[in-house]
Amino acid sequence: MRHRRWRFRLKTQLLLLLGVLNLVSAVAYSTVLYQIDRREIIAGIDGRLTTAVLAVNEMVPDLYHARIIGPDSIPREEYGRLQYRLSRFAQRADLVYVYTYMRFGDEIRTVSTSATQREMETRREVPFFALYERPPQALRQSFADGKMRFDEYDDEFGHFRSLYLPVRGVDERTYVVGADVDLGMVRQRLAGALRTAITVGMMIFAASMAIGWLLVDQLVQPLMRLTAFTENMGQRNFRPDEREVAAMHAISRRRGDEVGSLAEAMTAMIARLQRYLVDMQAATAARERVEGELSAARDIQIGMLPRTFPPFPERGEIDIYALLESAKHVGGDLYDYALLDRDRLFFVVGDVSGKGVPAALFMAMTMTLFKATALNTRSAGEIMAKVNDELARDNAGQMFVTAFCGVLDLRTGEVEYADGGHEAPFVRRADGAVSRLAKGGGIALGVMDDMPFRTERFQLAPGDALILFTDGVSEAANLADDLFTVGRIETALTEARAGGSARALAEGLADDVRVFVGEAPQSDDIAILVVRWDGAPRPG
Repeated sequence: MRHRRWRFRLKTQLLLLLGVLNLVSAVAYSTVLYQIDRREIIAGIDGRLTTAVLAVNEMVPDLYHARIIGPDSIPREEYGRLQYRLSRFAQRADLVYVYTYMRFGDEIRTVSTSATQREMETRREVPFFALYERPPQALRQSFADGKMRFDEYDDEFGHFRSLYLPVRGVDERTYVVGADVDLGMVRQRLAGALRTAITVGMMIFAASMAIGWLLVDQLVQPLMRLTAFTENMGQRNFRPDEREVAAMHAISRRRGDEVGSLAEAMTAMIARLQRYLVDMQAATAARERVEGELSAARDIQIGMLPRTFPPFPERGEIDIYALLESAKHVGGDLYDYALLDRDRLFFVVGDVSGKGVPAALFMAMTMTLFKATALNTRSAGEIMAKVNDELARDNAGQMFVTAFCGVLDLRTGEVEYADGGHEAPFVRRADGAVSRLAKGGGIALGVMDDMPFRTERFQLAPGDALILFTDGVSEAANLADDLFTVGRIETALTEARAGGSARALAEGLADDVRVFVGEAPQSDDIAILVVRWDGAPRPG
């Protein structure tokens, strides 16, 4: 059931991401298309207005405006004939008004104008020399600076987009020729353009989502097969199934992308793990032969430890680094980490009693138990208890291992942990403060079965780092048999550069140990694991 929820969530997230991208693209395309249509519509209307004012200027006689000095300058009959001609022109040009204005002091007067059909039917035409009581500011500016300008305004005659063209007459006085188009018509055309842009955008969005659904399905299906393959291999104790292996090879051949590479890497990893298990079984059955092949055994041991750093480059909220230095060819110190799911990181550091091949074998068994148990157990205390029970069962060699394991919630920074008789780790805060966790009180693993282990919790803030280590660090001795001690560990971490990476903290501590030890031979294995949390991941 947990597997199905994870699989559904991945597909949903991919589709949501695709939907957001497609929606943004569709909105952007619709916006651009609307802006283009709007510019074309406005440009067409402005072109009509420009043509109209030039035509009106030609229709009005040259000396007409030069004769106007007052309300009786133009006979009523002459004004009526001019108004009739302008009205017919405005109707044919689909304009509301065409007109000319003159300014007398601070007043603007109508000296020629067309009339609408309704005005002519009701005999309410604008008379000659009528005062324009609330002229638009753009009209006044055109009189003032002599520049042509477009304007949109509301007055007692309606809602218009207008063009004002100042003209200097033969008597050196300026009159303004204007033309109005109804903004209602303009807005209607713009609304039509907006509806068209929205319709096109919706069609693009729907088509993109349909294609994206098919692509996401093709991507997720192989990942589901890979997940099932991995789970089945674990349930069969890594015994191969020829049909599943053949299916993985088919995926790697058909897919030339990262999914194909993942399938190929997984089959290779399973094959290597199977070889490792076989080698471990052979080493247990014939220990004397393994003693003669310590170099090969060390390669196998190191190969089981994660060594790729950063291990999760796509996960910017977590920074991990670890190192292991064995006192002999093979040793008993261990570290491991793994993502239990998208939001939880499991980690463990341990120290097996003794050294050499027996410790290495016990270490390998411990790592395998921790990894297998962590994937199926919820709390750190339960993980520790189950591993302890398995190690204590049939422990003929009376070996044990101290361990510290935890689970980091990558969303909140909360860490739950359990202590199996191990050195308490340090916490280095983002501001450089260093503190040490309280001991959990658990005993070493493998000593006695059916022992309880408490699950403790603490909180990491963004930039905080957890430093785990084995006693090979605190008990490293120099030629004078002085120990490095946990006090020097705390000092080394305190003096580390602020904001340093997990690798810088781990290698800096190891370098301080080497400097302190000098030429003294290494007496114990050294393992250091640093887990730094940089804050919750940002949404998709």
